[in-house]
Amino acid sequence: MKSVPFQNSYDFSDKKYIELADSLPVAIYRTTIEGRIVFCNRLFSGMLGFDSNEELAGYPDVKLYHKVKDRGYLISSALVLGRVVDLPVSFVKKDGTQIWCSVTAKTVFDDEDTALFLDAVIREISGEIDDKHNESKLDGIVDKMNDVIIIFALNGDILDINKAGAQIFGYMREDLVGKPLEDFVIKKQRNLFILFLSDILKIGKYDGIFSVIVADGTTHHLEFNAFLVKKDGKAHQIKGVGRDITDKIRQQKERSLKEKFQGVQEMAGGVAHKLNQPLTIISNLLNEVLSNMPRESLNHNKLEKVKKQIEKLNEITRKIASVKRYEVIDYVAGVRIVDIDKAS
Repeated sequence: MKSVPFQNSYDFSDKKYIELADSLPVAIYRTTIEGRIVFCNRLFSGMLGFDSNEELAGYPDVKLYHKVKDRGYLISSALVLGRVVDLPVSFVKKDGTQIWCSVTAKTVFDDEDTALFLDAVIREISGEIDDKHNESKLDGIVDKMNDVIIIFALNGDILDINKAGAQIFGYMREDLVGKPLEDFVIKKQRNLFILFLSDILKIGKYDGIFSVIVADGTTHHLEFNAFLVKKDGKAHQIKGVGRDITDKIRQQKERSLKEKFQGVQEMAGGVAHKLNQPLTIISNLLNEVLSNMPRESLNHNKLEKVKKQIEKLNEITRKIASVKRYEVIDYVAGVRIVDIDKAS
């Protein structure tokens, strides 16, 4: 069997590189970001039930995923983070058999930082996974608890949730079962959710904060503790307990905002005080000079313009001294500055 050559500026069709790839004890492949396989080694094609590497040349790699969304999560996370490590993913072999694999992938960029390929190493872990969830239901007693109690599959799909959890999410329990938990996580945390699944499988637990968007469009912050559940020694599912700390975080933000505003007021008062005296002296001296200068003088017009700019500085100083709220605007390079006009 011959390997499919790499499609890039390097000549990976060279026999020594082909032999090296095929001799590795791990399955490797390269796919374009769009989803076309351009290279794989012998172990990869054999693991997925293909007769040869050539059979996978140009093959749409989305067909290898048990769930199409899993490829989207993998690609988006790799693009944002640069790489993912030991992510559990369910693949489908050529004959339709489902297998579980641990995927470690890295994004390959060109000289202009354009993403070209995803290089991945995969290891089958089907023997470590028990993904049968016929009896994955919560005990009725958890409905009396105020915290969110949730069971989800190793790929993040919700298997069951208690009454309090469904109420916080704003849906009926049956509407949540089968949905990916990631779909409810706020956008900026979604690429990290894939790392959460990976860490759960490797470490066995997770402690952190999930921010989720509920049915009415508001955001709730959950202090989340999750742990891996095993069955007959195999990874089976994930159970989590979430405590709604939205009010606590809101109070912390309000307190932080109040402290920032106090600091802005103190700084504004000090700056305005320091500016007032020199501006007053400059303004008085300028008026004195102008009163003794003929209006037809060439410098008279120039000094009138200077006087107007001094008046603008005095107005800015008055605004600084009368800051009443904390208002900021984006400046450059991610820096934010106080908006004097809105704050005064």
